[in-house]
Amino acid sequence: MGKSGAPVYRRSAIIGEIELMFLGTYEHTIDEKGRMTIPVRFRDLIIDGAYITIGFDHNLMVLKNDVFDNFSARINALSITNSTARDLRRLMFANAVQIETDKAGRIIIPNFLRNMIQLEGQAIVIGVGNYFEIWSPQLWSPKSEEILNSEINNQRYEALDLSLLP
Repeated sequence: MGKSGAPVYRRSAIIGEIELMFLGTYEHTIDEKGRMTIPVRFRDLIIDGAYITIGFDHNLMVLKNDVFDNFSARINALSITNSTARDLRRLMFANAVQIETDKAGRIIIPNFLRNMIQLEGQAIVIGVGNYFEIWSPQLWSPKSEEILNSEINNQRYEALDLSLLP
């Protein structure tokens, strides 16, 4: 019981983590200046800023500052004598831009990033846990079909431990 006599409900730590995740799929428009409105729930999660960079699947990744800091620290810890590590640095850092939302809840997607993933007019925004992705609709459509294929998924994910028990 709380001070007022009302019961006190404690929130699960897992629920708190889920509330801090980027979840869902959204369709948004991009204007001629590269401005795109971010889903309201996502805006709240990047209030302190974020980074946008090229993704691994011909898409863009938007990472909160702390996630980008951890990600970049892991990349920077890789040996510079390893050519694959150098290429990963080039891919991630040469294409990374710090972003903020404006008063209307929009971000500006730089032209060079839009061109890299054929992004014009429309965008698909998908939450993927601790970051979100931005896709051109023509590239998202076949990817979405691929990841929704149950036969392929049974084979693809069977080696992963995806049990629902803690």
